Amino acid sequence: MNREKRLIEKIKSGDQRAIEKVYVQYKTEFTAYASRLSVSDEEAADIYQDSVIVLYENIVSGKLTSLTSSLKTYLFAIGKYKIYNSLKVKVITKDLADYEFLLKEESEEDFSLQEENIIKIQKAYKKLGGRCQEVLKMFYYENRSIEEIKNRLEYASKDVAKSQKSRCIKQLKNILLKLKQRPS
Repeated sequence: MNREKRLIEKIKSGDQRAIEKVYVQYKTEFTAYASRLSVSDEEAADIYQDSVIVLYENIVSGKLTSLTSSLKTYLFAIGKYKIYNSLKVKVITKDLADYEFLLKEESEEDFSLQEENIIKIQKAYKKLGGRCQEVLKMFYYENRSIEEIKNRLEYASKDVAKSQKSRCIKQLKNILLKLKQRPS
């Protein structure tokens, strides 16, 4: 039995030192990796901790019984996925930054605001037409390029696809404005 398989078995059997060993062993390297992707040290630490928890849960639940790569590669793949999801949220937030006032409430100290804002954006997204939903989903969640969107949705040119994306963002912002004006 190789070293990593033994480590997985120890973690599965409840040996806390084994998961702590994994945590300490790769933390510095993961933080350096995350910083190359423009993630702050604090955010990288949070993402790393979440990734180790997912690794642990996958082992304990039996989802992960054997590896086709190293444990480090598996852990970094989880972290990479979490980083990309975090960056997607930042991109969408950046596109909507000009309309941030739409999402502000009276009390700046209300920390539930962020969740409320996400819910408002989700509601607005659902009110978009199917084509706009598809364009925004492809661009922001599937990380498709404008060229790929043009080809997949059969637009005449990249400029047409880019204009469509821009119109969809504008439409989303207008829906958000209407939602903001409605009494809750």
